[in-house]
Amino acid sequence: SRPLTIEEIEEVAISFKEDLTRDCERMIRRSDMAGALSTLMGKEFIDKFLYTLKLRAGSSMGQPARARPIHIPASVKEAGKKRAKKAKKRGSKS
Repeated sequence: SRPLTIEEIEEVAISFKEDLTRDCERMIRRSDMAGALSTLMGKEFIDKFLYTLKLRAGSSMGQPARARPIHIPASVKEAGKKRAKKAKKRGSKS
């Protein structure tokens, strides 16, 4: 047997979440609010698991552990440089 890929795990998780959705709807029809809430919590835990799995998989492949790339606009970078220069000038005056 071979290890599962992230995509295969995600497919199983999506299928499981669909099952939980059906269970939740059935429990609501039966006025079992505690059971319905537990299925919704289960779906939330599956989402958190998949998110963490993707982060760790990206991190172990030499990629930064982020859900998405972060773009810092040039204007923000420039403002940071100006702020650093001002702070350096203030520090050298004392």
